[in-house]
Amino acid sequence: MNEEELDLVNGINNADPDAFKRLFDSYWKKIYRRAMKKLANEEDASDITQEVFYIIWKNRGYWQVRNHIEGYLTSMLRHKIYDFYARRDKLPIFVPLDEQEEYWECNFAEITTEDFTEENQLVRKEIDAMPEKMREVFLLSRFENLSALQIAEKLGISVQTVRNQISTALRRLRDRFGNKTTWLLFLFFIHW
Repeated sequence: MNEEELDLVNGINNADPDAFKRLFDSYWKKIYRRAMKKLANEEDASDITQEVFYIIWKNRGYWQVRNHIEGYLTSMLRHKIYDFYARRDKLPIFVPLDEQEEYWECNFAEITTEDFTEENQLVRKEIDAMPEKMREVFLLSRFENLSALQIAEKLGISVQTVRNQISTALRRLRDRFGNKTTWLLFLFFIHW
């Protein structure tokens, strides 16, 4: 992080409205343009961009940036957009951090209805082929967005067993679908 960025972060942490205005003026258009690439309309892109900056101001007393401000803002934006789709489509959050780049690089505009209908059937078959307990744990974690602890309590099994079942289920799907797994699951849970 360069000195100018460090000054911005320190200024915002000290509740300096001028520092926040400089941050907003410097980065709002860039973040908004990125949001427009992932969202269907300008209003949603604007709302989510505003939310990113609102959260920074709201948490201004302890805002921490490790590398560069733009990277931090882009990361926040990704999470906010994903949350937006998760709320709208009742899609539980399931993309592991180490796979998020694969999710964001996918070009959904190139996918036709026929593509995801056929792919959904393949994903459904793969999930249906899982052992009963694994399938139940996986679907509870993905459809009901239950935590490992909540699933463990609901099914009367250990938290570690829940984590193992989810991990094994995801590994089975990755083995079957390779690098398309993340976007196939995304489409599957939207259109289940």
